[in-house]
Amino acid sequence: MKHMLGKTAMVIRWQVFFVLLIISLHAHSQGLLVENGRSDYQIFVSETASVVEKHAALELQTYLEKISGCRLPVVHQTTNGKAAVYIGFKNAPKELLADVQPEKFDKEEFIIRSDGKNLLLAGGAPRGTLYGVIGYLSDYLGCRWYTREVTKVPQQKTIRLTALNDRQKPSFEYREAWYEEAYNARWAMHNRLNPSGKPIPDSLGGSYVTFPFVHTFYALVPPETHFEKHPEYFSEVAGVRKGKDAQLCLTNPEVLKIATAQVFAWIKEHPEANVFSVDQNDGEAYCECVHCKAIDDKEGSHSGSLLAFVNRIADTVGKVYPDIKLQTLAYAYTEIPPATIRPADNVTIRLCHYNYCSAHPIEACDNHKPYRDRIDAWQKIAKRVTVWDYFTDFSQYLMPFPNFETLKNDVRYYADRGIVGLFAQGNNVPDNGGGEFSELRAWVFAQLMWNAKKDGQKLIDEFVANVYGGASPYISAYIGLLHWQVKPKEVFFGIWSHPIEVNYLGVPTIQKADSLFQLAFKAAQGDTALAGRVELAYLPVLYTKLFFYSIGGTAYLSKAELPAALARFRKVIAKHRIRAIGDMEATYGNLAAFISRVENAPTFYSDWWLAGPFDNSDGKGLAKKLAPEKGFNPKQNFVTSDGQAVSWKKYEDRSSGYIDFAKLFSPNENVIGYAARTFKIAKPKTMKFGVGSNDGVRVWVNGKLVLDRPVSRKAEPNQDIVEVPMQAGENTVLVKVDQLKRAWGFYFSEL
Repeated sequence: MKHMLGKTAMVIRWQVFFVLLIISLHAHSQGLLVENGRSDYQIFVSETASVVEKHAALELQTYLEKISGCRLPVVHQTTNGKAAVYIGFKNAPKELLADVQPEKFDKEEFIIRSDGKNLLLAGGAPRGTLYGVIGYLSDYLGCRWYTREVTKVPQQKTIRLTALNDRQKPSFEYREAWYEEAYNARWAMHNRLNPSGKPIPDSLGGSYVTFPFVHTFYALVPPETHFEKHPEYFSEVAGVRKGKDAQLCLTNPEVLKIATAQVFAWIKEHPEANVFSVDQNDGEAYCECVHCKAIDDKEGSHSGSLLAFVNRIADTVGKVYPDIKLQTLAYAYTEIPPATIRPADNVTIRLCHYNYCSAHPIEACDNHKPYRDRIDAWQKIAKRVTVWDYFTDFSQYLMPFPNFETLKNDVRYYADRGIVGLFAQGNNVPDNGGGEFSELRAWVFAQLMWNAKKDGQKLIDEFVANVYGGASPYISAYIGLLHWQVKPKEVFFGIWSHPIEVNYLGVPTIQKADSLFQLAFKAAQGDTALAGRVELAYLPVLYTKLFFYSIGGTAYLSKAELPAALARFRKVIAKHRIRAIGDMEATYGNLAAFISRVENAPTFYSDWWLAGPFDNSDGKGLAKKLAPEKGFNPKQNFVTSDGQAVSWKKYEDRSSGYIDFAKLFSPNENVIGYAARTFKIAKPKTMKFGVGSNDGVRVWVNGKLVLDRPVSRKAEPNQDIVEVPMQAGENTVLVKVDQLKRAWGFYFSEL
């Protein structure tokens, strides 16, 4: 019996011991970095640490103080027995370095490790340790850097230090979001981008630098230096050598020699660069000389002559600088991989996702299938592939652009396929940003480029909630209003879409958007900063109303409402220092020209009798005299060449002065359409009309041909101006437009 009692007592003692041990270990693994605004901790960084690591230590000190009110000292020597946060691997305790091989960390890879007492934030050079600090602040303490003005720093007097072992590296080696807001150095640093367009200073970690950035052929072999004496160095196009808006002759040995020498000069001049660009100019006009053409024909792509040229430079460079990498584009006419030529190991392919569907993700849309195939093909033959993708409408930086499904899904798609870098080209509005949701897009891109597995929708929701506060429900509803309209498979819009071509800017949608923003403004009352952010979010809606007014859309904005709307637009533009509204300031991005078009909008006629479609399969229908040209009678019926019955139908739409035949007629390819209306004039006078068309157009007034323009073009108001004598009484105008490809319709205004 005594033996049994003794055994029982021993079991109880062991149980008590284990309980106390667990409590002790739990206490040990739940240390207090800061307790009630006080701390015994110090931040250690080696005296021989890099400038970036020392900056990381100060960054941690700053934000711990902002969070808790406690300022931990930054030291270069530790006090025996005193707990510390170790910044960088140098002189960190052995127990925190167990199984860690610092030399195997990539440039931006880091580890967050704690035994419950000490904390290690360390990584590869140059940015890993800094990103470890930012990772700890964001992932474990909840800090956020949403915009240049809006940050989130949770307030907590006590910060617990739990056991941690978190090792991270970015989903992409190169990460750049082309928004002015994202080029703010501190914002980019905190959101762990490494842009090349405006590099982060070395003191803040530096960037992934590409030199020159893109389209380098004329930088390699300047036409102003060589074309006059050596036109053979440049593209032969239709039998003529071109030294402007073209390319190089890639099989000319002298071109190779000059370009190679220039690359060597760049390498010496720019030791900071990670990669050097040897890539085609923008546009086409590739060389068609017999030698270049032979390679391209054999390879089944113009990437054949390009890659053969780049490989030869890479081979020469590699013998002198084995660690240097070159980069070349797979863009437009070079997007298709060559049949047999393979990129050299030191050549990175930069594949461009140019002008595909913007409404739907790459993986979920048939329009992207050729591109999906090309990604796979390039990945099979190249060691390194980066992507240049496009996430804006280049001609309309302020137009609503509901492409969030691509933003949310395509970054993960690229990461899953081993793409090593991503340049997301967005609406980079000079000089201060301010494009449609550009701050939101920049932040979401930054998070996904670092960790492509994050939930894109949750990121969008988080940003909206924190940046728009009490107005966020209405901003979210507005985003949903636009995006639900583009979900159907048949919807398409791209990076050059015109407002009249998309399905999500109709009058009812803009009216609903206006209502939502009125509620958002009401919710922001009393908060000047929030009201300013809501105002900037509203700018695309205001822009849309003004744009449609400028082309006759009086249903969006009446003449009486125009002065107040335009004054408000000017005020927001000035406040945010917006200088251009599209990619090219001199043309479609010209802000002053847009305002002038609004202020001086003519009277557009959108009430017509329409008849069509008539056959244009031979492309000669514009010049053929068809039945409607024999005299306008709205009761007249016609029979087309294929036996279809056609009659005049009344049409009127105040949403736009553009008469969109493509939406009104079926079939709408290789066809002809007519529009007719009458003018009643009290006295004879000369009238001036503006005509714009897609494609060719003929206009008759009272049976007399006054305009004959056989062209292939995109319609814009007032592309042609005609002055016509009008008689007293009734005058008839007949418009004929042919369809050659894609869109089809016309504008008709009185000037």
